[in-house]
Amino acid sequence: MKNRFFLAIATVAAVALMASCAKVPQEALDAASAALDSAKTVQTDVYFPAEFAALNDSLTVMLQNIETQKSKSAKDFKAIKANAEAITLKAGELTAGVEAKKAEVKAEAETMMAGATALLDEAKALILKAPKGKEGKAVIEEITNELTVIETSLTDAKTLFDGGTNYVEVVDKVKAATGGLNGIIAELKEAMAKAGVKI
Repeated sequence: MKNRFFLAIATVAAVALMASCAKVPQEALDAASAALDSAKTVQTDVYFPAEFAALNDSLTVMLQNIETQKSKSAKDFKAIKANAEAITLKAGELTAGVEAKKAEVKAEAETMMAGATALLDEAKALILKAPKGKEGKAVIEEITNELTVIETSLTDAKTLFDGGTNYVEVVDKVKAATGGLNGIIAELKEAMAKAGVKI
């Protein structure tokens, strides 16, 4: 009975000793953090925003889990180490894919800019044919002002495109401009149809 009691104490002591020896996998965490920093440097957050945000969130949750584990008597950092290593690996994969994604978005931006320029020209041509009656004059003036704003936005997008820093932002700007131009063209065509003006 005595031996069994001492064996139980010895087992508890051994477990406690092993638990106290469990260390925070600082090296793995530092590697994960460094991998994310490197990924951000090459704009992984721009070209893979959802994936980058997910990795960042995972690291944040992990750091919170470490604090939870530290407060426990039996500490277990195995899962945290594995997750940190997985983040490092995934961040590396995303970093490697940035250039290809960037080229893809650049091509998309280029196509969209050409389309938006064609729409701008169409809108300008329609304005010249639009009815300019008493009410029409004020409407045409308003539309012309809208076109000026859109044209400025497209010029900004072109400057951004030529700078080559953020093609995602170029796509967003051109998308907004395209939406505005399509709206203006539809409005002008409707007004011209009502007035019986040939398009």
